Amino acid sequence: MKLHIFDNKEILTHQLAVWITDLISETLKEQEFFTFVLSGGETPKQLYEKLASEEFKDKIEWKRINIFWGDERVVPFNDPRNNAKMAFDVLLDKVDIPPSQIHIMRTDIQPNFAAEEYEKLLHNFFHSTNYSFDLVLLGMGDDGHTLSLFPGSPIIEEHVHWVNAVFNEQQEMYRITLMPLIVNRSRQVAFMVTGEKKAQVLQKVLEGERMPEKLPAQSIVPIEGELHWFLDKDSAKDLDSI
Repeated sequence: MKLHIFDNKEILTHQLAVWITDLISETLKEQEFFTFVLSGGETPKQLYEKLASEEFKDKIEWKRINIFWGDERVVPFNDPRNNAKMAFDVLLDKVDIPPSQIHIMRTDIQPNFAAEEYEKLLHNFFHSTNYSFDLVLLGMGDDGHTLSLFPGSPIIEEHVHWVNAVFNEQQEMYRITLMPLIVNRSRQVAFMVTGEKKAQVLQKVLEGERMPEKLPAQSIVPIEGELHWFLDKDSAKDLDSI
């Protein structure tokens, strides 16, 4: 595990964009395509805007990128809560990436069918590869959740499927999510965490007792790949190891 700690969110966002751009460039020297899993929520929005800016967008060979999502809220695509819509609005509509290489989680069919469909798609991509994705970008909530894996959820201990549909009672909605089984086969996993309100739970996730059923972010442990935590000083303030 590697910690990257920056003075504020703006510097973090810029340096993470540099890191992603360099990773894509180096990876594409050795293979035809780069597989990139996007995160939802507010935290990565500024990062996507940065990647779509004049400073960065021409440094990435978008025609050689395959885009996936870590999870999705089962709401219509035009709903502002839809993770894919946010990514299209601030990034994907602004770069030259073939639509056939953008793989959204469907929300126009039953959630269990959408999960099955996405799992089949991933098996077509990765059935004969040692690794799965080249990069998975993740966030973490102030309850320690990541993806759509929430504390106490019965699917956290499920180790069969690559993708699951789950009903979140607090939000009263279904969500579709990648599972640790496939995420932990990735080459690189990068958490992006900002803000003082996440400091306490971040310390528990990184330095506390291992209990992924209560702190689901602990379930992300790449088997052979690298795990990175990109943090601002506010979120990292309670860590003993800095």
